[in-house]
Amino acid sequence: MNRIKNSVLKALLALLISGTTVTVWAQTTNGKPIKPVKNVILMISDGTSLPVLSASRWMQRYIDKSFRHLNLDPYLSGTLITHSSNAPIGDSAPTTSCYVTGIPSITGFIATYPYSQTDANLFPLDSTMAYRPMPTVLELTRLQHNRKVGLVVTCEFCHATPADCSAHSYSRKRYDWIIPQMVHNNLDVVMGGGAGLLTPELKSHLESEGYSVFLNQLPEARNNTNPRTWQLYANRSIPYDIDRDTTLYPSLEEMTTKAIEMLSKGRGSENGFFLMVEGSKVDWAAHANDPVALISEFIAFDKAIGAAVDFAKKDGNTVVIVTSDHGNSGFSIGRKNFPAKYDQASITELFADWHRIQRSADGMAELLNNNPSAEVQKLFETYCGFTLSQEELTALYHCDGYKNSPLSANERDKNLVKASLYNTNLAQLICEIYYQHLPVGFTTHGHTGEDVFLAIYTPENIGKLVGVNYNYQLTDYMSKLLGIEQKPISYIDNYFAPLPKILEGIKYSLTTTNKGFATLNVETKKGLKATLESFTNLVHIYKGKNRIKTVKLPLASVYVDKTNTLYVSPELRKVLLDN
Repeated sequence: MNRIKNSVLKALLALLISGTTVTVWAQTTNGKPIKPVKNVILMISDGTSLPVLSASRWMQRYIDKSFRHLNLDPYLSGTLITHSSNAPIGDSAPTTSCYVTGIPSITGFIATYPYSQTDANLFPLDSTMAYRPMPTVLELTRLQHNRKVGLVVTCEFCHATPADCSAHSYSRKRYDWIIPQMVHNNLDVVMGGGAGLLTPELKSHLESEGYSVFLNQLPEARNNTNPRTWQLYANRSIPYDIDRDTTLYPSLEEMTTKAIEMLSKGRGSENGFFLMVEGSKVDWAAHANDPVALISEFIAFDKAIGAAVDFAKKDGNTVVIVTSDHGNSGFSIGRKNFPAKYDQASITELFADWHRIQRSADGMAELLNNNPSAEVQKLFETYCGFTLSQEELTALYHCDGYKNSPLSANERDKNLVKASLYNTNLAQLICEIYYQHLPVGFTTHGHTGEDVFLAIYTPENIGKLVGVNYNYQLTDYMSKLLGIEQKPISYIDNYFAPLPKILEGIKYSLTTTNKGFATLNVETKKGLKATLESFTNLVHIYKGKNRIKTVKLPLASVYVDKTNTLYVSPELRKVLLDN
């Protein structure tokens, strides 16, 4: 039986790699043709379950009685079944990786082929390709069609979802592998968090390539006219929208508008663009079980959708795709013990107290740690609309993360705090306090396995996905819109071939480090020396000790220490033979 199963999987895989359409579930459209357009904007609200949309609508209707619909509502067309290669509940890294490569992958994998687990596989896999970097639709459309490409996020720019589009690693945590790839992969526009992560050397490289780089320089970035730009804010992520200092940090809507403007002008703009926009911290708020940040982040994301759709309507040749990569937290409006008659609770009873809270749990924690303990009740009354009960105040004083507690570290005792309130992390304690005051429910701090929403705006003559589709079918749809003729995986040998195959017959050495880096050294036939550092695309040519030339490969090389293999474009061979 296993032999038959494996033969079927191999046959399916062969069809997938050849570019032949394989449908485990029939892709459905609205009956119109899917054909190339000039621009594609992919918008991902990370970790967003459907109830978040519902709560965001009701919250805005509570604030404004005339409000009825989110910006995305007119374009909702169906759902996506999102999963990893070996698990129905996905992680951001393999799920967005699937959207841009067409291959579901493993938790933590960034645009990298998964290892096969025969009994757990939910998708046909080739075990010989494990850990191999896979080209993405962003990379392919830049290389094949000279489209401009960009990323807009609120997390650090090298976090899982943006990295999935433009880098390759079996560990989403290896920013030291991911960041240099993103810098060397010719992204036209990058906006988001992570100013503290771009090293002076990488900043200098970007500037030498003609980019304008702004690090925590919002006024200067707003005045920028250079269409090639990196604009990064905060050390890591941009603060939650509800906490955001508007003089220091742009909104997601502003960054989306600016990115579209930059991608629509300058050299190459006539070929169109691909832009990925992520509402990154909806996911973070869900993980924290912070209902205040959760809804305010999604509303900020929906404003960015409005900006993208407004552009698409005026342009007439742009498709906007909006979805999530997975569910998170089991969030609900209402829970069994609040209020008692939940089905009779008015919109005011459900949302008035919620709306009064004007800081995320992170934002309140920062306020508490920057003000004396005598101000605690005033701060909660001002920013949350309530004061703490004695039980909540006791929990705050005994919280290890509360720097200004009137209790010394030795005086704090978790045994004096109700178990449901006790937390050493101040922001998490505040989330629990919010939970006590609001009509919301959470089942977990982790991801969940439900289908995610799909909304698509298209010009009148372009088809859209409708009904229920799988995550890899979104890849097929975007590929058709971008004019990528085959499945992205079929281009793997064009850009990520194993070094021994490329340099067959050429003498070389590969020096590796215990931190997962590698340096290629080659003596060319003309007596010159060539070097290539892993995770860059720069081949340096030396005569003696003098560097005489630098040649750029289409994409950064990727070294995989687990297989001791450097994956690189076959163009490397031509470079070496020509020098």
